[in-house]
Amino acid sequence: MEQIEDSALIARILDGDRKAFAILVQRYSRYVYALIARSVRLVDDVEDIAQIVFVKVYENLHQLRKPDRFRPWLHSIIRNTVNSHHRRRAVQLRLEETFYPEPATHEEEEIKQVVRAALHILSAEHRQVIAHHYFKGYSYAETADLLDLTVETVRGRLRRARLKLKGELHKMSDTQMQTTELDRADMDALKKVIGFVSDDEKRPILQGVCLDTGGRATATNGHIMIIRTLKSLSELAAPIVIGPWSDILLPEQATLKIAEETAELQSNGTTLQVPLIEGPYVKYEQVIPQEAPSMRVSISSTLLSHALNLLQDFMEARHPESDMWQYRPRVDLHLSPLTQTITFLTSRDTGYAREDNGKFQYLLDAKDDISPGGVADWIFQIPLNAKFETPSEDTLRLNGSEERPVVHRFAVNFAYLKQILHALDFEDSDEITMEFREQGKAIILRTPLNEEWLALLMPIRLKSKD
Repeated sequence: MEQIEDSALIARILDGDRKAFAILVQRYSRYVYALIARSVRLVDDVEDIAQIVFVKVYENLHQLRKPDRFRPWLHSIIRNTVNSHHRRRAVQLRLEETFYPEPATHEEEEIKQVVRAALHILSAEHRQVIAHHYFKGYSYAETADLLDLTVETVRGRLRRARLKLKGELHKMSDTQMQTTELDRADMDALKKVIGFVSDDEKRPILQGVCLDTGGRATATNGHIMIIRTLKSLSELAAPIVIGPWSDILLPEQATLKIAEETAELQSNGTTLQVPLIEGPYVKYEQVIPQEAPSMRVSISSTLLSHALNLLQDFMEARHPESDMWQYRPRVDLHLSPLTQTITFLTSRDTGYAREDNGKFQYLLDAKDDISPGGVADWIFQIPLNAKFETPSEDTLRLNGSEERPVVHRFAVNFAYLKQILHALDFEDSDEITMEFREQGKAIILRTPLNEEWLALLMPIRLKSKD
């Protein structure tokens, strides 16, 4: 059978012959797929782009003035569609770029804002996979692991979500503004989370608070990380990072409006503008240990509060400044599962350190005995009863019969610990739970007020004599 010329097929298509268009698609499918695959790696994306290309061909064929020039015209549609795809994929940066993000173009920012606005049409489960894969930069496997799904399920949900988004994005020509009312509880939580942002200019992304899907608010300075939930933002479709927050006094309640480049907090006729920090936030979910802790310790909030207040009096008043030693408010934790106690301990020398021939040295390890400010030697400790969940191997037997408690030792920044407990509203809770793993791993603190709230506290490295 003699092959019909492109120009004849186009004429029939313009007359409403759909079979003619099917022939045209079949004729150029291999060419379209091959051209797209030159610069697009994922098979699913190649298929999606090819579909978009043929839709554009069908919708714009009437604008082709020279039907005999169909192939070059098709080539230009493919090129423009692929370029548009890469611009949209710019919302997914590699992790190593998170701390040093490239400045986004105006067009990329418009695309991200439009996508955020369009996500509202998706179901919660589809928003989750879109947010994890495209906005946070997780791979298929990582997304599946974090959401407790199979990789095939993630691929399927992404494919269906993309198809639904296409139709919505075509309808949207203007950037839409998301508006949410933040009540007193949410504003209080936001204020507490802001207290954990970093001031590191080399890591601008950490100077902001990440408002994530499901309403989670997260901040970290590299030593501590806090996660709270804001009920008003439970339907947030895609994560955004707002900040920096220096010199911004937040109202007790406000209307939050997320615009193209800023977040606006409106209250009593006053509008506060806070920039949006471009680039995905750090993959904080991977930092949270998934394995069971070696020890889980539950402490009465009332007793803990009293103990920390006593400790603070000793630490602030009895650790004077020193020209030789630098001080940070360290407190040692001694955990004994057998006696069911956790002891908070500080001393005259605890927390002082200096540089000694290029090495970091604690006063407790020093060979000399030069105490800062000539303060007399002293030790202050507070044992608290606690409930322990711990493996049985924490019991040592000596000489085949005697038993003694194994004391597990950790050291933390006391100021950080106080800040975390305040941020978790532990004053309103009956108890606080601390999860311990290896000495070099983060300590996790939780409150029964909300199972989604948590804080990670990096311990201070212990030296030989500590």
